[in-house]
Amino acid sequence: MQKERILIVEDETNIAASLKNILSDEGYEVDSTGDGLDALEKIQSDPPDLLILDIWLPGMDGIEVLKSVKTFHPEIEVLIISGHGTIDTAVQATKLGAFDFIEKPFSLEHITQSVKAALHQKKQATVAGDLFGNTSLPLGFDAMVEIRERAKQLSEQSAPVLVLGEPGTGKEFIAQIIHQQSQENRLPFIKLNCKIRKSENIESILFGSSNENVTADKTLDTTVNSENKVVFLSNIDALSAGIQKRLASADTTTIAARIYAASSKNLEELANEGSFNKTLLERFKESSVCVPPLRDYAMNIPSMVKEFLAAYAQKMGVHVPKIDEKVYSTLCNYDWPGNVKELRSILDKIIIASTSRETIVLRDLPPEIRQSTRVWDAKIFKDSNEQSSNEPEWEKQFIIHQLRNNGWDSEKTRKSLKAGKKKFAEKLREHGIRLPVPSQKQPTGQLLQRTLKRSMVLCGSGLHSGIKTGLILQPLPPNSGIIFGDISSGQTIPAHLQNVQSTDYSTCLRKGRFSVATIEHIMASLHMYRISNLLIKIGDEAPVMDGSAKDFCSLIEDGEFEEQDALNEEIVIDKTYSFGSKENGGPFISIEPADGFIVSYHMDYPEPIGIQDYSFVFSGHDNFKKEIAPARTFGFMEDVAQLTKMGFASGGKLDNFILLGDKKVLNTELRYPDEFVRHKILDIIGDFYLLGKPIRGHIHAYKSGHTQNVGLLKTFVESQKQASLQAS
Repeated sequence: MQKERILIVEDETNIAASLKNILSDEGYEVDSTGDGLDALEKIQSDPPDLLILDIWLPGMDGIEVLKSVKTFHPEIEVLIISGHGTIDTAVQATKLGAFDFIEKPFSLEHITQSVKAALHQKKQATVAGDLFGNTSLPLGFDAMVEIRERAKQLSEQSAPVLVLGEPGTGKEFIAQIIHQQSQENRLPFIKLNCKIRKSENIESILFGSSNENVTADKTLDTTVNSENKVVFLSNIDALSAGIQKRLASADTTTIAARIYAASSKNLEELANEGSFNKTLLERFKESSVCVPPLRDYAMNIPSMVKEFLAAYAQKMGVHVPKIDEKVYSTLCNYDWPGNVKELRSILDKIIIASTSRETIVLRDLPPEIRQSTRVWDAKIFKDSNEQSSNEPEWEKQFIIHQLRNNGWDSEKTRKSLKAGKKKFAEKLREHGIRLPVPSQKQPTGQLLQRTLKRSMVLCGSGLHSGIKTGLILQPLPPNSGIIFGDISSGQTIPAHLQNVQSTDYSTCLRKGRFSVATIEHIMASLHMYRISNLLIKIGDEAPVMDGSAKDFCSLIEDGEFEEQDALNEEIVIDKTYSFGSKENGGPFISIEPADGFIVSYHMDYPEPIGIQDYSFVFSGHDNFKKEIAPARTFGFMEDVAQLTKMGFASGGKLDNFILLGDKKVLNTELRYPDEFVRHKILDIIGDFYLLGKPIRGHIHAYKSGHTQNVGLLKTFVESQKQASLQAS
């Protein structure tokens, strides 16, 4: 008897352990993880029958996990559990395909009943033939004419099927297509990953076991005999030698109605080496299909991409950018080691990063695709009619890439490119590339763009909403910028000045119906760590954490930032700009030219703050992390009471807010004697990153808040526009 398999995704270990124990006692095969991204990896390699999923998780938000599961594995039933459930969340989870939404604390009886009901529904759907009824074709399948014809031929047979192909070519999907078109299409399609599953478990499912305990509860009876099951063995090359031998000599009709297998390895070579059973391979000889790599039909990529964008636009109800013809050419020339799966992943990232643009251009592609599609060598340094005049961006990025690989050593780079000194110097001037002096790692005023190496997640509560919230940081390709994305709808807001909706008590962005508040602390951290390109999936408000930016610094460091092969020019302040007036003691802020980035702030507040002054001179993210990031949000008792009446500060608790009253700090010990002025500088650093680039200038602020900060930014941007118009 095959046990039904459940994956528990819950980061509270005591809850996960209790669920695992009770469900194991009920006769299920149970696995667990406390991380959302790890859960998706487990599901990808060996999909379970049922997922029990918490909402807020490290690694990836539960709603995001649910979306991914229902997109790529719609046959998996999902139960959502949450300790902070709301009607909106329950409705959203249900719309996304969750079977049930259960609030903590829950009874074990409730859980077991929901598990039985969910698995019963899955079983009924399978019997009804709906398992693959809504499966959408993957990118490129329509272009595989020979594969479609071969699938049709094999669907009319009953012999075991072997699907071969490189990783990412869609072997499992091809097997499902054959199964769907066959006379066994109403039978369960049981997937066994031979690389992941235990040998005894695979053997039990294939050949049965007299030692299996059969439950008396008919609703839990998962016995599937040879006449009513179809088995798919992925990574069959990893199957143990004993099972290979047994499978090779067995009458497959006594094992299952049909056997499907798949491998990314060369099984003939393995068989010749003695690593794969020759007799078993021979059984698949007349009923195998080889899925071609994407590079073999790359000429179809433009139509595949257009199909993807059209489907995305229809699904999300949004406008999608056009694709520059050079992008199509580049995609067609790329080798695609990850095949269709890699193409789908690249398109997902590009569309998220480019929703605010009219056209997707070359620089929107990841560096590995741009750089691998051209054989540059010394061609760009030769006078040749073959040199295309419309490729300056390619040249520039290629030279920067080579300089970076050679530690910004110009002579070493020149020699590696086999370029003459005169020609190399001309190219540097042509592209505005300034080389560093020996003591610098990169040119003054000229920085490389950065993103994170991996996705990261952080959970907490909103300062003003008080609702449990969180954020997911995901890497983006060069020139994407900082983008906030709504976890629920997928809509995005670039972190640009023009999208600022409000500066009341915090900085809030809005675009369309999506808004996000209290972004200044995460933006300050990204500013000081020089993170240029990042997608921040979030709800209505960023988590306040302990009221400072300390946790955001740790999150960025855990994600490990990496430099990208694209420049991020500093904004160099050329003259003094100001906003507000010092007359009558009003708030005022200005910025003037300087050799680096400096923020000076003067405070004059009631006791216990009094008069405080502080100047922060940026020398790297370490001194920001030490001097500014730990400074917390603060407020006076009377102000907090008024904010609460207005619906703000609902999340201001004793551990994430410095509360002042009766001329003293009421709830905590200060981290610095001048923590208040340092926090004001933190807000300024965050607001100024709405310009999208690091700044070289000295900011002077007097009683400045978010309103004045944004006011100065608008003054500066408008002045730059006027200067540009006059120059033209």
